Amino acid sequence: MIIAQKENYILRTWEASDAESLAVQLNNKKVWDNCRDALPHPYKLENAQAILEIIGKKEGIHDFCIEVNGKAVGNIGFMPESDVQRFNAEVGYLIGEPYWGQGIVTDALKEAIRYYFAHTPIIRVFAFVFEYNLPSMRVLEKAGFNKIGIMHKSIYKNDAFCDAHYFELLKETLVD
Repeated sequence: MIIAQKENYILRTWEASDAESLAVQLNNKKVWDNCRDALPHPYKLENAQAILEIIGKKEGIHDFCIEVNGKAVGNIGFMPESDVQRFNAEVGYLIGEPYWGQGIVTDALKEAIRYYFAHTPIIRVFAFVFEYNLPSMRVLEKAGFNKIGIMHKSIYKNDAFCDAHYFELLKETLVD
């Protein structure tokens, strides 16, 4: 299903046939350096096939494929919280290195959030960014997020501690 079709990308749901393209984009240390360690590195076709199978079994749409020129090159994923935080969701996103700095993720994130707020009971989306990932912080700011704090030394990645910059966006503050 297509969520948004723009001049330079399509935001849509994932398909099993996206596995090979996804594996190519995620098998990159520079991409991995900005992600949780749960994302394997090196990233293989089997990893992509397994995650797309899991996405396909989820109820509702929580994961969005960013397609450029017919290839799956990125992801925007929402992870709903539970219990007393059940109206919150963490958002994460990534795009293959050849597509960095083109504004694709910023625009796709805005579209995904609009869709997600409209089709779920979620009223607050949040994200945290590694201290050295300034471009990702800029994506969130351009998408309307506010930085609400820094969690010092809360991330351990590549054998070192770093700060997490914490951002949020409330449904009521979403601007078209």
